[in-house]
Amino acid sequence: MTSLRILLLMVSLSMLIACRQDEKLSKKAKLVESAIATDGEPVVDSSTGETFYPLIEIDTTEKDMMAKTRITYAETNVDLGVVEEGTLAKHTFTFKNTGNVPLVVYSAYGSCGCTVPKFSKDPIAPGGTGEINVEFDSEGRPGANTKTVTVNANTVPQATTLTFTVMVNPKK
Repeated sequence: MTSLRILLLMVSLSMLIACRQDEKLSKKAKLVESAIATDGEPVVDSSTGETFYPLIEIDTTEKDMMAKTRITYAETNVDLGVVEEGTLAKHTFTFKNTGNVPLVVYSAYGSCGCTVPKFSKDPIAPGGTGEINVEFDSEGRPGANTKTVTVNANTVPQATTLTFTVMVNPKK
């Protein structure tokens, strides 16, 4: 009898969690739609502080859209060291277009609202270089932090992940 109660409790909890996940995904989809409706301006979720960025439309020919290139980063994983809580930690990831067609970064987004990447929307010629500037807001995030930035471009593979770690000393 006790096993049956435990099983029923586990099933109920699983259903509750699944429903909440569906609600979160639906809310995120609405926020992304809001960002698109605001002509590409980011939209911030007031309850979590997470920032949503729409994909950027870029004028290209059909041939250019099918063309793929390669992106090579100077580093994809960095340690930003130790910062005091409330500090804005910054890092610039540099990359090179190691392919044969212009490289276009379509989007870059952080793993949470505390991580904001910025990048140029201009095509980068073969052999040219570019940057992804990342800012991490350490407010309310004491302790060890590992964050990622996902970059989407006309590359093989299309998505690449940049990672940084930072230790945040709590406010005194």
